[in-house]
Amino acid sequence: MSNDNIRSYIVHCLSETLSPMTHMMGVAGNESIINREKVMTPHGLREVPVISGNAIRHRMIREPGAMYLIGRYNLAGKLSIDQLNFLFNGGALTESSTTEDMRRIANMQQLFPLLRLLGGTLPNQIIAGSCDVMRGTLVCEENRTALSQILPGSLPEAALRPAAEFVGQYQYTRGDARRRDFFLRVEERGIVPVPAADGFVDDVPGEKSNLMIYAGQTVLTGSLFHHGFVLENVSPLEMGALLHCIERWDAKGATLGGQSRIGHGKLAVSLLLPDGCSPAELTAAYIAHVDAVREQAVDWLNDAFSVRAGRKK
Repeated sequence: MSNDNIRSYIVHCLSETLSPMTHMMGVAGNESIINREKVMTPHGLREVPVISGNAIRHRMIREPGAMYLIGRYNLAGKLSIDQLNFLFNGGALTESSTTEDMRRIANMQQLFPLLRLLGGTLPNQIIAGSCDVMRGTLVCEENRTALSQILPGSLPEAALRPAAEFVGQYQYTRGDARRRDFFLRVEERGIVPVPAADGFVDDVPGEKSNLMIYAGQTVLTGSLFHHGFVLENVSPLEMGALLHCIERWDAKGATLGGQSRIGHGKLAVSLLLPDGCSPAELTAAYIAHVDAVREQAVDWLNDAFSVRAGRKK
């Protein structure tokens, strides 16, 4: 990798929620509460919905990037739990880290642009990454000062909507199969269900129902978040890896937060790239690199997690 190609990049993203987003921070009673951060405003302290940088980093970059490498290198079913944790969650120290293997780090950065971006933890070594992730900042009046500093001149002079207007609620009910007449085992219970016109039956006396209401807060459809990525002293391959991951995340549904199984968290993302960046060329170069170093990359991954005689946790 030539030093002539080393530079820093800033990628700005504007994401619109296309369905209610449930990126949670906890519960209050039996209600799930969306993730918020405290913001000091001219009118006092306010709590504003936010998307954590950790969630963005994992869902948009690490997870799709790891899945691609595993598929491209035909590694499904061939990796240890430590290797999987390293690729998908950053890994953990399981051995003494009193020495640093600089050659191993250099080889990793050459073979894996994705891992140069994200860093991680080998069994005996912590490796720093090169990508800082901006948290998802809600476009609202409370965040005007912060957004004006991040994107000067981008906000209208008129007041934006307050954060409270972007918060809604959801409520769902878990079903119960026993309410369907064809699921009742009447021959064992001596119960003869009488189905209604819609095919359902009343709850059976003495039986515990599986029906349950669950509820929580959401960020409403149509809300906007600013977030982004700062890539420090990287090559075009790392930039290509980032764009390739975002592209794959978008193709797989582009969701953030929980409950995507029921349609929550769908986003539409627009990117503002530095001048001179061609997404097609950068991602093509990254894919070509992944293919070119396949054998060396797999060897490195196996060597870095090889079982050593007498290894202790």
